[in-house]
Amino acid sequence: MLKLHRYFIGRFSLFIWLLVVARAASSEQALLEPAVSAETPPEALREAEPQNKGEGPEDAELVTVGNTFINIYRGPGRSYPIFYVAEYGEKIWLLKRRTDWVKVLTARSKSGWVKVDDLREIYGENGEIVRVPLPDFSDVDDGYFYLGLSYGDFAGANSLGLSLSYQFTANLSTELRATQAVGSYSDSQVYQLAMVHQPFPHWKVSPYFVLGAGVNITSPNATIVASEDRQDTSMLAGLGLRTYLSRRFALRAEYTNHYLLTTQENNQEIVEWKLGFDVYL
Repeated sequence: MLKLHRYFIGRFSLFIWLLVVARAASSEQALLEPAVSAETPPEALREAEPQNKGEGPEDAELVTVGNTFINIYRGPGRSYPIFYVAEYGEKIWLLKRRTDWVKVLTARSKSGWVKVDDLREIYGENGEIVRVPLPDFSDVDDGYFYLGLSYGDFAGANSLGLSLSYQFTANLSTELRATQAVGSYSDSQVYQLAMVHQPFPHWKVSPYFVLGAGVNITSPNATIVASEDRQDTSMLAGLGLRTYLSRRFALRAEYTNHYLLTTQENNQEIVEWKLGFDVYL
């Protein structure tokens, strides 16, 4: 009955994490402040007038197309059909961004999505070139909560880990960790509080170090001889690599050494390897 209970807890935790990932992936981000350079468009482009001089949304930015043309899709993906083509000199409003796609509104009241790469030649109302920045992992400095899910090897047992973290500076974060390990002879539940130091947070592939402590609960699977659960204080030290897939997602690999302070004659060391994802909220 206890194993069945743990099984459903593990599956429920995985479902919650996947739900958070899906919600974060589909969330729409507002456009960041565009960078402005001293470049100016050709004279003909500066003199171009929109086909419809109606006002656009108040929080949108009006730009002029400098490309020969821009394909506008019905949705944020190349799998959606192209339903309109904005030509050179046409006015469009930038509404919002979803990952590397921008929702636009044309002067002909056509609304659709444009790939950020196709917006390299757009100009502001004063003739300045406008850059639409992509979400970048370097924005993740501090003040962020993030959820983690990992799968790995815990002293030969399969392990599933969940974590809730808060990054309070660019280099330091704290994590609450819970791990369920299922082995042939015993199961383990590990609950720990850890500090994570990331010396180079803006590197695309960034190393980090972990120190922490907690409790390890071991439940033997033996049925022939009566056995009881054992609860030991655990200390951990580890190192890992985090690579940012986007501003909201990171892939991480970690090696951790757990040192159990047992009531037996000898303390115990457990080595854990794991691979997982972080989702920034």
